[in-house]
Amino acid sequence: MRMNDREWLFKRQFAGISLGLERISLLLSHLEDPHLDFPSIHVAGTNGKGSLCALLSSSASRSGLKVGLFTTPHLMIIEERIRINGEPISSSDFDLHLSRIRKISADIFNTINDEPTFYEITFAIAMLAFSNSEVDRAIIETGLGGEGDATRVVDADLCVITRIGFDHTEILGPTLTEIASAKAGIHRPGIPIISLMPDNHEVLEVFKRIGDDIWFHEPSPDLSPWEIAFEFASRIAEVMNWKPPSENCNWPGRSPNWPPKSWFKVPVFASAAHNAQGFEAEIRSITNPSILVIGLTQKDNLKQSLHPLTISLVNKEMFPVVILTKPTKGRNKPIEPHQIEQIIFSKRDDKALIIDDFSIAFQQAIEKATSLGLDVRLLGSVYLIGDLLMHIQNSENIDLLGELMIHQDSPP
Repeated sequence: MRMNDREWLFKRQFAGISLGLERISLLLSHLEDPHLDFPSIHVAGTNGKGSLCALLSSSASRSGLKVGLFTTPHLMIIEERIRINGEPISSSDFDLHLSRIRKISADIFNTINDEPTFYEITFAIAMLAFSNSEVDRAIIETGLGGEGDATRVVDADLCVITRIGFDHTEILGPTLTEIASAKAGIHRPGIPIISLMPDNHEVLEVFKRIGDDIWFHEPSPDLSPWEIAFEFASRIAEVMNWKPPSENCNWPGRSPNWPPKSWFKVPVFASAAHNAQGFEAEIRSITNPSILVIGLTQKDNLKQSLHPLTISLVNKEMFPVVILTKPTKGRNKPIEPHQIEQIIFSKRDDKALIIDDFSIAFQQAIEKATSLGLDVRLLGSVYLIGDLLMHIQNSENIDLLGELMIHQDSPP
């Protein structure tokens, strides 16, 4: 039996990651180059790029522009990757563009003996959706690196780089210099590029080699990752002559207004921190004794990524209970909880509570926090944030589409 279009698309997930612009360039050429119908802001980085993109989308929309936003990954539904004025495109529009792309992919395979990847297909759908909707501007988040990422083909009139850290080292390289060089590949000669001021000298030297096109933004001291993204987005908005972003922007796993307090009996905080920089910033923000719920997907530099947790969990009064679980989705497989425990509990004489099923793990955290008067902190893979959304939808019947609307800034 022939696969339907979505089955075909999701099967492409198992084809793996393959950088390079040949496939996407051929695909977009067959689609009459929809990515050239609007200007884009192209954003790369390790930490904070999704938050910045969401805030820039809000800023552009508040300024009267019809704005397209492409980000990855999605938390619950694939349409989240493609938003117009903060709202995911409809399933019918997604399927219409997907059907067209599937037909063209067969021609591409006959030409180069290769098909577009899952990521390239979703990016091409975004370009078609933005073109058909006649957006005034697009905000485009890179998926991996910059130089060989499919998004590199967009017509960018401004490029932006957020924080650089260790992630995807198996593809981008084991050093910050190599990672920074890959991210800097979004630069186009003559096109301005704005970077957060790197906190690593070698990364700074890589970026300085870009030349006169680059300038740096030094964040104010002692800001949270979300506050840094908001300040950075506000500065870019000044450059673009836009209004600042909305303070009510809803970006699950990052914005401080999510999850809503009304959902739970105890304070619950959720962060998609998944590397050393993210964990360190998150741990710094914790002021009340908390139950931690942690789940991660596979990564090469696990011990290095978890180091801030290993150090912080020595404080058993602040973190008396740690629950380790598994994300249910993700491009990479989940890390076995006992493997995480061996690292982060190496300086403790007790054990973590291991519960593979996320819903059970989270419910246990709520019950223990209620009885002990503690907060709950969810940390780890962005897919864990999707699991939390799914758990709440199943137990509380929330308005999913409302939660996936990241801003409601209507152009005047």
